[in-house]
Amino acid sequence: MTRSTRLLAGLSLAALLVFATAAAAFAAPTLSLSATRDVVTYPQPTWLKVVAADSGSPVPMVVTVQYRPIGTTEWLRLRTLTASQTAEGTVTVPVSPNRLRSITAFRAVATSLESEVSTVSVKARLSAAIAPRTVRAGRFVTVRGFIWPRHAAGSRPVEVKFEKWEGGAWVEKGTLHPKIVRQYGDSSKWQFRMKAHGEDKGKWRIRVYHEDMKHIASMSKYSYVRVR
Repeated sequence: MTRSTRLLAGLSLAALLVFATAAAAFAAPTLSLSATRDVVTYPQPTWLKVVAADSGSPVPMVVTVQYRPIGTTEWLRLRTLTASQTAEGTVTVPVSPNRLRSITAFRAVATSLESEVSTVSVKARLSAAIAPRTVRAGRFVTVRGFIWPRHAAGSRPVEVKFEKWEGGAWVEKGTLHPKIVRQYGDSSKWQFRMKAHGEDKGKWRIRVYHEDMKHIASMSKYSYVRVR
């Protein structure tokens, strides 16, 4: 290889290094979003981790975090933020329970850039109680409970399952879908009365379940009653 050839090869190598350095400095912008908690029980909050990198832009990347409740088509603005100009920047965005009343999708958008959608699944919170805890045959028991978030009056959003202790095991005896009888600030109350009969003597328990298009499956704790 002649001296001139070696010089040209050196120049070519130097040019490649300059090009590679320039390409790294002007890397394509990236944008991502993820939820720190992707399953919540209402009214739990969650947080979104937004990572934006745009080293080639002379101005900071403006990012808008959006949300869309299930069953809707319009993306709504949750928060607008600015990411780092030259290096990867991470911003944590809190999401309050008011924005998580049902299964909700989230995304981050910027000019000609959009993150993948992150979905947070929501469970309704449930409670159930029986009074009195011990009842004689021929008397009534009152079964009541609450569901969060609030559901419409007159609706029947929960399923109550009855089980009786027989032969050393819990045996399912039936189900009931009680009606919402009252609404409070952010919850709804269901309630019904049942008469205990002679053949009902023994130990019983109930548990409440809920699942619909807006919420994934959830259940309450057990509540017990003894019929004498």
